[in-house]
Amino acid sequence: MATSYDPPLWVKSDSDSYKRWLNRKAISLMKRDRKRGGTYRVKEAMDAIHEAMHRSDGIDPYDGQAMDSELLGLYDNAESKDRGSAYRREFYRLPTVDHRNAEPVCDFQIVSWQTNDAKGDMSPEEYLAYCIAVVNHLT
Repeated sequence: MATSYDPPLWVKSDSDSYKRWLNRKAISLMKRDRKRGGTYRVKEAMDAIHEAMHRSDGIDPYDGQAMDSELLGLYDNAESKDRGSAYRREFYRLPTVDHRNAEPVCDFQIVSWQTNDAKGDMSPEEYLAYCIAVVNHLT
């Protein structure tokens, strides 16, 4: 039986576009994680990402700001290369997939691209400790 991949209510996307985005993200994550010892398949990643999207309420769990689902599937690598960081900043609120624990397994959460970029490969605990250190240093 085929899995239905209907987007969560907070995602402003039709089912076909959402499913294409899920598939692209799953393939991309799987390829990267294989290099790090991951063994899951694309379908497992799609299911896990879809689950994470439905667990999310469209609010970044780290900074409490709304993510912009209208940005899904719009990022253009060629334009990013031409316009650089100014273009990438336009996508800071893009919902993206983050490993909950920096391990190559199908355990994901949805965060803004800005958070994912800042967090990198840190675990949630490491990232929060880093954020606290930054705030403490500046206050």
